[in-house]
Amino acid sequence: MNISTRLILLLTAFVSVVMLAASLLTLRQREAVLHESARAEMRAHAFTLRIALEEDYRTGRALDAQRLISRLRENVGVYSVILFDQAGNVTHLSNTITPDEFRFLSEAHQAIASGAVSENERSIGGEVYFSIVMPLSVETERVGAIEIVQPISFVNTHIAQARWDIALTALLLCLTIFLVVVIVTRYSLARPIKELLGGAAAVGQGDLNYRVIVPNGDSELARLAREFNRMADRLAEQRNAAMHEAEERLGLERALRHSERLAAVGRLAAGVAHEVGAPLQVIDGRAKQLLDRHDAPTEARQRNLTIIRTQTERITRIVRNLLNLSRPYNLQRRQIELAQMIRETVESLEMQAESANVSIEVSSRCSIVVEADPELMQQVLLNIGRNALQAMPHGGCMRIECERDSACKDGKSFAALRIADTGAGIAADHLPHVFDPFFTTKEIGHGTGLGLPVSVRIVEEHGGWIEAANARAGGAVFTVYLPVAVEPTSVEHPVVGKV
Repeated sequence: MNISTRLILLLTAFVSVVMLAASLLTLRQREAVLHESARAEMRAHAFTLRIALEEDYRTGRALDAQRLISRLRENVGVYSVILFDQAGNVTHLSNTITPDEFRFLSEAHQAIASGAVSENERSIGGEVYFSIVMPLSVETERVGAIEIVQPISFVNTHIAQARWDIALTALLLCLTIFLVVVIVTRYSLARPIKELLGGAAAVGQGDLNYRVIVPNGDSELARLAREFNRMADRLAEQRNAAMHEAEERLGLERALRHSERLAAVGRLAAGVAHEVGAPLQVIDGRAKQLLDRHDAPTEARQRNLTIIRTQTERITRIVRNLLNLSRPYNLQRRQIELAQMIRETVESLEMQAESANVSIEVSSRCSIVVEADPELMQQVLLNIGRNALQAMPHGGCMRIECERDSACKDGKSFAALRIADTGAGIAADHLPHVFDPFFTTKEIGHGTGLGLPVSVRIVEEHGGWIEAANARAGGAVFTVYLPVAVEPTSVEHPVVGKV
């Protein structure tokens, strides 16, 4: 139910209740006035008749008094007049069908005895009668009493008519007020509110060009409509400014990405030039020696050719690693256990770890099975493990640990394989670039900067990812996330080893 309908119903109900209360009060007042008017009229008749009868008794014309009472039957305003003698007996009636309840009344005896006037109401046969009893006196002697009786049904008739008039008047007023309220609320309240609701819905849907119709005048709703339009103007201006700023920001981001791509291409070109340039220089130098020294001993010629072939193989490895960064891998997936793969990797690194005075610790709390290409995954572990050994030139400890259900992504559970060292860690400005191609902090000849990028590509092909960070106690931590293949079998004795 909308607000205009509620307001119409509430106002109509309130006005109806007020009018009903006022009508009831008016009706009661009118009933009291009608009853009092009827009594006043009866009193006037009684006093007039009393004066006339007392005059007849004073002059000795008792028969004239009886004839006067008889003629009162012609007065439609009086139902009956009863004449009592000095003993309180009925001597004459103006209406012979007067009920017996009005004869030999005790009020007549009391009036003759005390000289007091009494007024009474009686209900007889479903009819209410009003009577006045007055004593008759001649000088100081009471000679009898009279009683005038009048039914008050005509009062009830007037009251019923008054009720009908008041009810009809109240109904007409209610209808009039209802129509006035409907017209006023519809044009002064419902229509502006509907217009504001339409504007709010349009603005809520993003149409900031929508404007509401402002009512005439300076009412609250008119001011609200004007403020709404001003708000829509400000919102439109802010949206245009935001769109302009967004376009400028987008342009800046495009320029920045273009610059970053150019920088990446430059780093790649510089890395390729650096890595390939050194072998080419060696090849060029050895080839010149072969051309310039035709009489060189066979051993020297063989040594130069061997060096040339070695440098050629180095260039071939660089080119192959670059190709591995861009082409998809032909994965030979099968279920492998991480603990077994770690043991095989540790065996491959034992000699290098012993020469670098580095101990290797392996920890796994349960059996973790993943579905992966074992050769490629071992290549990833070797790349990260060699980097860890090279980060500890003065010795240290490399720790390898596995954790099942370490992360969850797209409804899949991932195992974590962490490789941590106790070296100097990764510089803060180098951390965002550790996976960039040809990015390396090693000396020339000790790394190409392609190991970690190739490892990232292999892990991504398996549906996982690699994260690099610095440990709180020092050193770098590389975490490889791989999707778990099957439910692991609980292992009572964790796989813990130390080399």
